[in-house]
Amino acid sequence: MDGEQGGERIAAPVRRVLIVRLGAIGDALRVLPALRRLRADLPDVHVGWAVESWVYPVLRGHPDVDAFHVLDRAALRRGGTATLREIRRFAAELRAAEYDVSVDLQGRLKSGVVALLSGSPTRVGYSRADGSEGSFLFANHRVRLPDTRENRVLRFLHALEPLGVRPEIVPGDFGVAIDAGQRERAQQWYAAADEPAVAAYPGSSDKGAPYKRWQNERWAELLARLAGAGVRSVVFWGPAEERYVREILALLPPDRREACRMAPPTSLPEMMAMLGCFRAFVGSNTGAMHMAWLQRVPTAFFPGPALPRTDAPIGGVPYRALWAERCFDPTLPRRRQAGCVLEVTVDEAERAVLDLLAAG
Repeated sequence: MDGEQGGERIAAPVRRVLIVRLGAIGDALRVLPALRRLRADLPDVHVGWAVESWVYPVLRGHPDVDAFHVLDRAALRRGGTATLREIRRFAAELRAAEYDVSVDLQGRLKSGVVALLSGSPTRVGYSRADGSEGSFLFANHRVRLPDTRENRVLRFLHALEPLGVRPEIVPGDFGVAIDAGQRERAQQWYAAADEPAVAAYPGSSDKGAPYKRWQNERWAELLARLAGAGVRSVVFWGPAEERYVREILALLPPDRREACRMAPPTSLPEMMAMLGCFRAFVGSNTGAMHMAWLQRVPTAFFPGPALPRTDAPIGGVPYRALWAERCFDPTLPRRRQAGCVLEVTVDEAERAVLDLLAAG
């Protein structure tokens, strides 16, 4: 079973499955439709998930997961004996769970090692062409994707095919689970804010990655134009992004600032519940974007120097990709294509948001 398969079924019975997707937030969220399909097709299987501590809060308590195995990222970064202790603890916990199958949905060196440490006799992973950092070496059942650049949600679904899972989204169900109390508090906040139409997220989860970020001046102009059209907005932000967002809002004309507010500090679960209240989302290709569209919020997003179809919403969610195809070169590293996102005009972004609002 060391060769590469399309979606050939695993011969041995599948009773206990370990999902390996350590991060990042947006990628972990896009596992949820595949997880929902896994539960629908194999309802009696025990499902565990190996995830890093910084991502875990947005997944905590998910009803489709029987056990989370949380890797302490801070301990890993401390180095030395602290790192070794955490790796030993984590490996022992995984082995004690006695998984039959691990499925590496990350396709990186680190996730491949985690799958190996789990002790699962069957380790499903991506083929050499579809993974990276040599992750295929840790898999003994390798899945070759029909399209290396296909949408991430479909990529995750295809990786579950060897378990007997259909590579299809459960109709009308992306697998999002938000605590009822959290959702109610978000709705109360939204009503108190007078139900603004648009959620904006200018930041990027990849610190210091200019190829993902639109210019502050253009964000300010977009928000001001929307305000002039009677469209109120709230700008969300994450760790280390507060100053960046304040700089954008400071550029707004004084008569437009009332219509564009800064979101309060939020935890990941709070942000997710709040984003689901809006009529449209506009922002960078980051975790917040996937929080929004997975709740069927129409989405305009900046894919940067990448093919939009890899990260775009699917399942019938309306979206617009704010993408300058004219400057994209798939042969160059993304960091050498910072100008791509700057090629998107304010006119294009405004038209995309207004179109989504009109369609909704």
